[in-house]
Amino acid sequence: MKTIYSILYITLNAALNEKISIGMVMSNGQEHFYNFSNEKLSVFKNLMDSERFNLIKKYLLSIQKDLNFDNTINNRLFSNKDLKSNWVSESYISYLSKYSNNIIQFSQPKSIDIDFQRDNFVKLFEKYIHRFEIIEETIPEISIHTQIKENLFPRIETNVNIEISLNSENFENLFAPIEVDFLGMNCVPLAGQTIDFEKKHYYLENDITRFVSLTKAIELEENNKGKYYILGREPQKNIDKNHLLWEHIRDSDFLEFVDVDEYGIVEDYIKVNNVKPYFQE
Repeated sequence: MKTIYSILYITLNAALNEKISIGMVMSNGQEHFYNFSNEKLSVFKNLMDSERFNLIKKYLLSIQKDLNFDNTINNRLFSNKDLKSNWVSESYISYLSKYSNNIIQFSQPKSIDIDFQRDNFVKLFEKYIHRFEIIEETIPEISIHTQIKENLFPRIETNVNIEISLNSENFENLFAPIEVDFLGMNCVPLAGQTIDFEKKHYYLENDITRFVSLTKAIELEENNKGKYYILGREPQKNIDKNHLLWEHIRDSDFLEFVDVDEYGIVEDYIKVNNVKPYFQE
């Protein structure tokens, strides 16, 4: 079986085609080696904003996870039978090299006349990338609420009220107090709430019911229909009741579901429609 490899690059300036090599994947069609240089990545940290740096690092670590990498195995060898996602092939890497995701660019896969061995992978890695190192880090689990708070809130905080507590003094027909993620107004009222669809079903139903009650109270106050977002992630399908509730919300004409990774949809609507905070100071 022939040995192929592809170099992973970070694009620093797309217009000038400035990029740095950061990682490598090698395959013989059945088994695979992968690594990236955490040390080299850290050196270039100051050349990009923190959001982009964290996204790149998360992407590089996610490849390890996708390949079902076990940090206790130092040879970094992956067999097809162990792969969660069998995407390491010459044809697919060639596809990745042509369609960059603007995070990491793969080079066209190249054949190389060497034995498929760890020592050869390390030598090739150190020739084209950097000193070989064992990456012991794992991808930190970031809650959806934290993700929205860190990524969306700073972009819309001048347009809406953020994390505002509401009760019947704010809306006459709001019978239970609620803290809502954001609240705004242009021609119509706008509100959004981040919901964890993998929590216990009772608490999930309660969160949805309270938010729906808020939307009804707002519309009675304004005598006008509004724009209401639910931000979250599709729950695992084996959580039957939660997934069914998620489907109902996804297909609803009244609420608009937005995946937390696509928060830009909410930002775009707020900016394009010149939304203002509902409660002005």
